[in-house]
Amino acid sequence: MKTKEMSEAIGVNPTTIQRWTKYFKIDCDVTEQGHFLYTEKHLQLFKKIKRELDEGKRMKDINLNERQGQGEPSVPTKQYEAKLEKMLVQVDALEEKLATKADDVVSYQLLKHRSELDEMMKLVGTLEDRLLFIEKRMMSHHHQEKQVVNEHTPKKIKRGPWRSFMNLFAF
Repeated sequence: MKTKEMSEAIGVNPTTIQRWTKYFKIDCDVTEQGHFLYTEKHLQLFKKIKRELDEGKRMKDINLNERQGQGEPSVPTKQYEAKLEKMLVQVDALEEKLATKADDVVSYQLLKHRSELDEMMKLVGTLEDRLLFIEKRMMSHHHQEKQVVNEHTPKKIKRGPWRSFMNLFAF
């Protein structure tokens, strides 16, 4: 059915049919010359649009999605469920791979940290040994110095008690 025939069947202008087709994005066949071809389903759809407009609704308030969705689903339910099940299995497999990968990464990081800690402990042990060695050298050097100082210090000359008493009042 062409646009003119559709408009006569509904009782509106052909341009109104074209405007409704574009506004509501109604899917229909188009000839090589660009003329719209409508079916009986389109006729029922346009009648409903006209009825709602006659009731006072605005074009933007008319919802055709519920009317157009009354046909058969584009994919059979069993095929859809099988495909959905297959996708869920794939998602589960990906989640498992992701969990395994995360575990591997954490294990690697733990091993790396452990080896770094072992290296640091070895370094601390080496530093501790060197520090003890330096302390021993310092102690033995300090004792030797004390002995040398004790040997070279002159002994004090004894003076009488009056000398000490006089030093108290010296200016």
